[in-house]
Order: sequence, then C-alpha cells, then structure tokens
Amino acid sequence: MADCIFHRIFWSFPRANYRKSKIYAESVDLRTKQYEELATEVSQYLFAAELVTEFIEHDWTTKTAMTNLLNNYNESIKTLRKKEFVFQSWVRKYWGKNEASQFDSFMKSVREFDSAGHSLNDEYEAVNITGSKPKIDRKRAEEALKIMHPAIDNMRKQSGALMAAIKE
Repeated sequence: MADCIFHRIFWSFPRANYRKSKIYAESVDLRTKQYEELATEVSQYLFAAELVTEFIEHDWTTKTAMTNLLNNYNESIKTLRKKEFVFQSWVRKYWGKNEASQFDSFMKSVREFDSAGHSLNDEYEAVNITGSKPKIDRKRAEEALKIMHPAIDNMRKQSGALMAAIKE
C-alpha cells in the first residue's frame, strides 16, 4: 500500500512539472513570435515614413517618384493601425502595463507623423491623381517638413524605447 502511494506521488510531480514547463515554453515561443511580428511592422513603418520624408526633403515629388512610395507608406500605416489593438494586447499580456503604455506613446507618435503627412494630401492628389501639378509645391513641402522632422524624430525615439522595453 505504501509503495502504491509513493508511486502516485512520485509520478504526479513529473507530470505536473512537465505540463508547467510545456505551458511556459509555449508562452515564451508566442512571446518571441509576437515580438518579431511587432518589431517587423514597426521597422517597416519607420522605413516607409523615413522614405517619404527624404523624398519630400529632396524635392523628389513627381508622380513617378511618389506613386510607389505613397502606396508603400499607406500599406505600412494600414497594417500597423489595423493591428494596433492586437499589438497593444500582446504587449500588455506578455510584457506588462508599463510596456503597454510605451506602446501607446509610440502609436501616438505614429499618428502625429501621419497627420503631418496628411497635410499634403491635396498636393499628392494634384500630382498623382489629377496631374494638375508636376511636383508638390516646395513651399508647402517645407511647411510640412517642419512638422514631419520632429514627428519622425519622436517616432524613432518612441520605437527605440518600446523595443528596448519589450526585448527578450
């Protein structure tokens, strides 16, 4: 009888530990996967935003130059914004409230930059859709850049802080 109790106790511990280890390993695996997806989307968006800024800065604003650039930017912002609440929940679940707050700060900086870019929508339309202008008006571009530069600098700072906060 004592032998039977000993075996039950002995064999129950490894199984419980195995289950806990398996759950922990799956959680770590998900966390790594979600970190990589978030980091990829953040990087893609930052790159697209930097390219838009660079093209406007250098007056490379013809229809030929801007069409693919704006399409890539729009795709990256749509992806990031569509997954915003998913990413926010991942950060909160796998890293914590402070890190979720850092994610919110990053997304605020994204919206600030995007808003600055939208100040040129009528110029983009005149160049890319109606064809009424060969390039974006230089004066309007310079006005937008005064907002875009600080916004993109803030975005770089916020994204760096976010990635540092949730690193593995």
